Amino acid sequence: QILYFCKPKIRIMNFSTIPKIKTLTFFFFAIFLCGCNNKNEGTLQIEFCHRVENAPLQLHQLIYENKAGNPYQVDEVKYFISKICLIDEQNRYIALAGVTENPHYVDISLSETMKLNINVEEGNYKGFAFIFGLDKEDNISHRFVNPPEANFFWPDILGGGYHYMQINGKWETPDNEIKTMNFHTGIGQLYEENSLQIADIYQYVHNHFLVTIPHNFSVTKNETTSLNLVMNIENWFQNPNTYDHNYFGGSIMQNQEAQEMIKQNGCDVFTIE
Repeated sequence: QILYFCKPKIRIMNFSTIPKIKTLTFFFFAIFLCGCNNKNEGTLQIEFCHRVENAPLQLHQLIYENKAGNPYQVDEVKYFISKICLIDEQNRYIALAGVTENPHYVDISLSETMKLNINVEEGNYKGFAFIFGLDKEDNISHRFVNPPEANFFWPDILGGGYHYMQINGKWETPDNEIKTMNFHTGIGQLYEENSLQIADIYQYVHNHFLVTIPHNFSVTKNETTSLNLVMNIENWFQNPNTYDHNYFGGSIMQNQEAQEMIKQNGCDVFTIE
C-alpha cells in the first residue's frame, strides 16, 4: 500500500516481499522527497567501486585466492541494486523520487552505469539502503526491453525475471585445471529428489536481500556530495560461509544451496566511503 500526501509526499513502503532473515520481515516507513516543489536540494553522487582485499579489482588475471583456497580471476561484474533509500537522523528510510522505484544496473565495462546522481533534500543522513538484486515486485520478465538490462534475463523455466548478479571469470582446480566461473545469482528452484530436472521443480525461491550500510554524511543545497559504494568481492566467498568453487562448480543457476550461501555472505559485501 502506498499513500501520498503533498509537501512532503509520504510513502508507506511495504517490504514484505523481502525474504525473512532470522525470522524477521522488513517493513519501513519512508518519506518520498518531492523534487518538483523542493528547492532545498543538493546532488548525491554514488560511484560504484569494486575491490579485492582493499585493492582495486584487476581484471583477467589469475591473482586472487578465496578463503576456500581457490585461485580465481574476475573478467566481468554485472548486477542490479533496487529500492535505493537514504536513512535520516530519525532512522526513517527516505525514498527518492525517480530512483527508489527504478532499479539501477551496474556493469563495470559500461562507464555510464558506474555513477548515479540523485537529487536529495539538504540535511544530515546516517545511512544508505537498497535491495541487492530485484524483489518479487520488480523482477518481472520483459520489464526491460533494451540492452544492457534486457540481456540480463533469467530463463523463464528457472523462475524468470532477471539475474541479480553475474561475476564471470575462471578458477583453478587442485589438478591445475582452469575452469570457467559463472557466479550467477537470481531466482532459485527446489526440485523433487534434487533431480535438477525442469519438470521436477516444485517451488521457486526469491534470493534478493536487503543491504543497510551505516554511514554519516551531509547534503548541502546546490552542492554535490560524493560517496563510493564499494563491492568487496572476496566477501562473496566468506563470512559466514566458506564458498568453494571445487564443490559447487562453475554453474550455479540451478543450485539453491549455492544461492542461499551467497545471499548469506552478502551481509558485508558492500561498504561506503
